[in-house]
Amino acid sequence: MGEQVERDIAHADLLIIYVRHPDVVAEICYRKKPTILAVDFGEGFLRQQREDNPTMIMPSSMCCITSKTGINEIDEYYRHFGYPLFEVKLQNSNGEIPIIREVKTIVESPCGATNVSLEHIRGKPLTPETITAFGLNVRYECREPVSILLSHRDMADSSALLQMISLLDALEKEAPKQFLQGTPMGIYASKRREEYQCPNPKSDLFAEVE
Repeated sequence: MGEQVERDIAHADLLIIYVRHPDVVAEICYRKKPTILAVDFGEGFLRQQREDNPTMIMPSSMCCITSKTGINEIDEYYRHFGYPLFEVKLQNSNGEIPIIREVKTIVESPCGATNVSLEHIRGKPLTPETITAFGLNVRYECREPVSILLSHRDMADSSALLQMISLLDALEKEAPKQFLQGTPMGIYASKRREEYQCPNPKSDLFAEVE
């Protein structure tokens, strides 16, 4: 590694590693800095590296919710980035089909895909098609390594659907009547939550917007 990289590592409080070569990753981890591995090298690799550096984690996705690690630098990072959380405001929330007037991220995805995709739902009606358009754009903008994206069986096993679930939670909190059993949004939200709990390679998510 170059001298500038060495200096940057030496002065860093937290390292987030997207490098795909295991030997290079192992050398960086040996610096014993709090570290997040953004590429999945397998549990065996993680156990081996943690023998030298216990202050490191390897989440299944950089958007995946992470419990408190006890590592201050990593926990502080996840208070601002990671599993997206939303605050929404609806227009005519008691009306037949509310309009999504405003959406603000309280916690955003590290790559910025969340905030970019919000433009697809601001000013749009609260319908399944609107939420699906958001999810599809998140997947398009997602910066997860190809190795992770290829391991997903379908969208139901991805950070895109995880973000949709979080958005649906915020919307339901704001307009619970729109999510009652048997309503279009109620049926849609139930399907998405079931898919995330039990990923299905025959997901009907894409069919709904074709």
